[in-house]
Amino acid sequence: MNKTTTKINKLLYAIVFLIIIPSILLLWAKYTEDLIIFPAMESTIAGYIFIIFGALLMVSAMYALKKYGKGLPMNAYPPPIYVSNGPYHLVRHPIYWGFGILLAGYFILTKSASGLWLVTPITIIAMVALVMGYEAIDLKKRFPNEPRATILDLPAKTKEQTGIRDRLVSLFWVAAPLFLANFIIAHLVGDWSAILGKQSVLLINIENQYLPLLSVLFIFGIPFLIKTKNLLRTWVITSIIAVCIFTFTALLYPGLEILYLPFQHHFVYFTPLFLIILGIRSIFKQSNQLGVLFSIIAIVLMSIQLPFSRSAVLHVSSSIMIFLLADNYFNIWIFLRTGAEKIANSWQEWIFGKIRVINHGFYVGFGTFLGILLAGILVGDSYAWGLLIFAFVVIVFSALWAQIIEGSEKLKRPYGYYGALVGIIFASLIVLTMGYNVWVIIGVISVVMPWVQGIGRFRCLVNGCCHGSKVTNPDIGIKYFHHRSRVCGISQLKGELLHPTPLYSMLWLFLIGFILLSLWYNNFSSPFIFGLYLILTGIGRFVEEAYRGEVQTPILKGLRLYQWTAILSVFIGIIMTLIDIDSAAILSNVGWETILSATIGGLFTTFAMGVDFPYSNARFSRLV
Repeated sequence: MNKTTTKINKLLYAIVFLIIIPSILLLWAKYTEDLIIFPAMESTIAGYIFIIFGALLMVSAMYALKKYGKGLPMNAYPPPIYVSNGPYHLVRHPIYWGFGILLAGYFILTKSASGLWLVTPITIIAMVALVMGYEAIDLKKRFPNEPRATILDLPAKTKEQTGIRDRLVSLFWVAAPLFLANFIIAHLVGDWSAILGKQSVLLINIENQYLPLLSVLFIFGIPFLIKTKNLLRTWVITSIIAVCIFTFTALLYPGLEILYLPFQHHFVYFTPLFLIILGIRSIFKQSNQLGVLFSIIAIVLMSIQLPFSRSAVLHVSSSIMIFLLADNYFNIWIFLRTGAEKIANSWQEWIFGKIRVINHGFYVGFGTFLGILLAGILVGDSYAWGLLIFAFVVIVFSALWAQIIEGSEKLKRPYGYYGALVGIIFASLIVLTMGYNVWVIIGVISVVMPWVQGIGRFRCLVNGCCHGSKVTNPDIGIKYFHHRSRVCGISQLKGELLHPTPLYSMLWLFLIGFILLSLWYNNFSSPFIFGLYLILTGIGRFVEEAYRGEVQTPILKGLRLYQWTAILSVFIGIIMTLIDIDSAAILSNVGWETILSATIGGLFTTFAMGVDFPYSNARFSRLV
């Protein structure tokens, strides 16, 4: 490539990321403003502070890349020298940090609810996906021996004594998410609670509303009591996980949110009980005597705080549940990873004459059955057969797509997810001609699809498709041994530790399902739900593809083919959210038609993806 072509490409790259993408984000916020039910945030001072700070962080980081890295902030044309100076000494990826802060500030300044609660979070998630799905991997390849430590990195996973930096950084990574979560919940859930008719009822009368501040001081003291870096690191990680679970639940289902303190001015100094329990847990790990002492203090603090809850019983029980999930996150992961490995090596088949039945077909069959059944519950019997026809066409197109992309002598009947998305167009036309409201079907299919896909990933594990690339960490990787698995038969990776990419996908899809179901129950339009489905699944797929190891997937310009389709999925999703339609009246009555439709759909999918003809060499004949 000559210098002129390189300069033109760099210019085009700059135009895309500095002009086109920001313009798309601004237009997206503008044309979805009426769709967002969350209130806008009004603060001119905060808006300007965020904008200035974010812009300075971005500019200084770009300057550091130019001065120390001898290059530009472009993934396609990265600096040849690793940079750890300036903002890169403070935090990783400061340009993305700066852009996220700037974007939030701009939408606060312009009082845009859509910009703040839709565009900004999606943009931040997309930037995280870009780092996880490309930049972090690329940096490790290009600079394998460069140290990547920054000031704000978590304490190392060692038994060394903690220093003041470790303590302060740990405090920051717990306090910042806690402050942000309380502020967001106070701003959003407070108004939602009013909509839902929730009233604040104190169990006893406590006039001094500043007493709960003592629990914050208690949490702030925890990192100064923990002596080793590994315990401090664990405390930070478990605390962040707990805050994320709490915030996720509170925002999606505010009717269930019983921990929010209804102070008159929404003071942001509430410490949930689960953080206090996690702090005590960390202290007990290094000293039983100290743990007992601080447990007594914690009980006193909890007694002071509980009267500010709507329900002390629910407050305590939900806090214990969140604590158990966060504190056992690693054990939960190992349980899931071990289960995934067992399923990956569970291939079974039964041959009846010229027909073979494979056990992995039952997973997808059950997924389709459950998906149509759940969709029928949401929209009623009147859509039962439309849902079945829709599912049938989508499956057919997933097979046609995979034939074009991956079909070969070894893969006679593969299936491809993006073929299913193409099939949605044709399925929509068919059900439209049948007289159904196609938007209702697309909306409800979008709601149930993440869980259908998640169940379908069990088939991926057994079949060996969608498998991961090599990994050295045994706590992460899984091994495939069955000779029928694509891992062993096509990729030749038998017995190697591989990323459990189907499991990654399941976890992400599980969360997406709850988000979309919340949108459905809050009467968001079907195009918006479908658009967000495309956006969120596309973001997840971009990261997942980066850790896949299938040899038959083409690589284009440094990205796997399905990473490009994932990017396209995100942009199509943005367009879909802009479509404005009138809401349709839905009568949710479930009867025999929905059950029969779900049963037929499940049986068809089981046959399509779990039954083949092993002695035939015709196209679409064999699954393996």
